[in-house]
Amino acid sequence: MNILQTMPCRIKTYESTIQGFKITDTYLIAFNDTCNGGHNMLIPAGYTDYTGSFLYIPFFSNFLNISSEKMTILFFLFYGIFCISLSLIGLNIFFKSKTAKIHGTLSILILGILCISVSDTYSFYGLTSLALIPWWSKLYLFDFDHRKKYFFLIILTGAIIGFSNSVRGHSGNDVLFGIIALVFFTTFKYKNIKKLSILCLILLPIFLINFQIEQLQMKARNYLIKNAETHALIDSKRLAGFDLNFVRAIWHNAYYSLGYLSKNNKKNASDKSFILNENEPIIHSDVYSIKKAQSIDPNIIPYSTKYEMLLKNEYFKFIKNKPFLYFKIITKKAAVIFAYILIFFNIGFYYIYKKRFKTETIVFFTVGIMLNTLFGLIAEPDYPYLLGLFAYLGLFTTNLIEDSYLENSSI
Repeated sequence: MNILQTMPCRIKTYESTIQGFKITDTYLIAFNDTCNGGHNMLIPAGYTDYTGSFLYIPFFSNFLNISSEKMTILFFLFYGIFCISLSLIGLNIFFKSKTAKIHGTLSILILGILCISVSDTYSFYGLTSLALIPWWSKLYLFDFDHRKKYFFLIILTGAIIGFSNSVRGHSGNDVLFGIIALVFFTTFKYKNIKKLSILCLILLPIFLINFQIEQLQMKARNYLIKNAETHALIDSKRLAGFDLNFVRAIWHNAYYSLGYLSKNNKKNASDKSFILNENEPIIHSDVYSIKKAQSIDPNIIPYSTKYEMLLKNEYFKFIKNKPFLYFKIITKKAAVIFAYILIFFNIGFYYIYKKRFKTETIVFFTVGIMLNTLFGLIAEPDYPYLLGLFAYLGLFTTNLIEDSYLENSSI
């Protein structure tokens, strides 16, 4: 992945979405999206992808009258700077140890720059975590006798998570589930049920953002269906090959990731001469997942809900039929993830060994680390998918340094 270069097809689809809006006056419709099979026709924007960036980037590109390519760079750059700034503010408000502040600042800056350099939706895995961890890992310090002063932070957190999830699915859920775990833990530990109100306020903007995007998706779907037979730029026969429900391909990716051990296999599943052979290893390729599904149901629509369910069943069938091979695949992925843990957690192991940490710290970070590790095991342990894990590991160490300082100060 090149520095500050979003996937070319994604940028192409942003431009196609701008053209689609100009033609239809409807968001989330793309015209001439050749990367997704929409040559000279109108199709759903961001087909198979999370739709948030296909809404925000074309909108601001139109509003500011700049190219989609420049807007893409500005979009990811601005979010990166915003998240780094918010993270540094939280660090300086809640952390007292000079060592923890130095370690935290370096971690935030290094990881933030790494995420910005990715300049794609993957960066949201790391940036959203960086922005919110310094604040919410210290939830137990919140004074809920004066909880009104946290109102803006809570609403902003929900908005960031909802926004982040719309651009890259689940990129904010690690923090959300960490907050939920810590809220329940501190509620029972300190017998303070007032903290439960946090969850309602955080979830509110998340639901509102999801609802608004679903409404726009429904409007785009209805436009394509309503005009399928009359619009000159809608080919009803070709449109039938698209699922209009804006389904995100998840099991498609998970299935071809079963070819992780043969990732360097030079055999190309997209070759016309390629014939699916069940006795050969799975090929690490998008096309392989499609051909696998079509070998079972020739009429299936790629990336549709039915398609996803079929590959989900095939995924678990693979586990059942080849448990030792699956174990080997997971073990190799786990080894890669463990190497990253050694790099980014580094001196954190020392503080764990010393056992000078707060239980709240362990509760919050365990949830986020487990969820991000799961992404790598099910999909790919490639670094863009693990940016959230890197953020958690780096700031986990920062929190352990702070906990140790507070422990020593109390002696």
